[in-house]
Amino acid sequence: MAVVAALLLYLELAWPPFYAFPSAQPFSGEQWYQPYAGYRGGGLLANFHAHTRAWGGLTYGEVSAEVLRGLYAERGYDVIGISDYMSIVPAAPGDPLYLSAYEHGYTVGRRHQTVIGAERVDWFDYPLGGSTRHKQSVIDALRPDAAYLVLNHLGKAGAYSLGDLAVLTGYDAIEVSSKYGISADYWDAALSTGRPVWGMASDDGHEQASRRSHLGIGAVVIHAEERTPRAVLRALRAGRFHSLRMRKNEPPIALVRCEIESGELVVELGERADSIRFTSAHGALRHEARGVSSARYRLADGDPYVRVEADARGARLYLNPMLRWDGVALPSPRAELRTVPTWTARALGAIALSAALLFIGRRARRGRGTARSPSPAPVLPPKRLPETGRAAPRA
Repeated sequence: MAVVAALLLYLELAWPPFYAFPSAQPFSGEQWYQPYAGYRGGGLLANFHAHTRAWGGLTYGEVSAEVLRGLYAERGYDVIGISDYMSIVPAAPGDPLYLSAYEHGYTVGRRHQTVIGAERVDWFDYPLGGSTRHKQSVIDALRPDAAYLVLNHLGKAGAYSLGDLAVLTGYDAIEVSSKYGISADYWDAALSTGRPVWGMASDDGHEQASRRSHLGIGAVVIHAEERTPRAVLRALRAGRFHSLRMRKNEPPIALVRCEIESGELVVELGERADSIRFTSAHGALRHEARGVSSARYRLADGDPYVRVEADARGARLYLNPMLRWDGVALPSPRAELRTVPTWTARALGAIALSAALLFIGRRARRGRGTARSPSPAPVLPPKRLPETGRAAPRA
């Protein structure tokens, strides 16, 4: 146990890299990036965060992959992403829209990520560490194999902080809504510092057979140009999807269109909404329209981005943001590894680890020595009687 503790301390304290995180650079430019340009309804209904019975039931899944796919198919889902912990479920026979997915992470703080499109599971993680360095290191480890990377349930068990979202880089989306709640404030924290990330709703269901709150409460509608996995990934990366939150099996709110017309952001829904809200930097409410099926907001010079939420019947619609840009490429900020402090800490940690292991080894050997059976008492030569010189009789 002492050796395991020493190795864990090295991993947690010495191994996480040091980073130079990019400073806040709000979106800028004369043009607006519009994820929904030309959209007129429809799309592929999808969920990427759902669990089956895996690892002997340790993760609280109730049903098999076959049963779970059937439950989603009955509800009209096109893309059914099963994201068991550290395990990739193979494609069902004949599934034309299969994308692999798994939920990564086994930390105490429940810092989990949905890894979409990977061919293998990456087992690297920090079981205890919760610093921003730890979190960026995990993202960097997952990024090479992930076609799409989502940060899950950010507010659960203090997994992420608003400060984390203001500096972390290298992921594609956050889980803005699940059974664990809403993370819109985390989304605004990232967007406000110029991180072009999208918002994805999901079920995160484990007990789909016994609890209604684990199935059909969060979904995305993907505006893919064709029914292929590649088209789905292209749409996800471009933010061409919208998210649905449905807490009590309410029908989803339909998006009809979302366009910028003559400097105004226009949103039209398939029904009258209780509220349509336009939000910008740091979550500031720019405009709210009530009791309408469409609304307009004139984009201001000081708006680096604008995103829209709409509520109706207890359901909610999340639209990905309109972002200011140069018309060529969205920014792609990346945390830069600080090589010297990183390897200095690792080298000093390795020295301390070696010393600790040497000390543990010596103590173990000493303990084994004292635990041995005592040696037999030496046989002394017989005493001589002074009078006769004969040997004294043995006792």
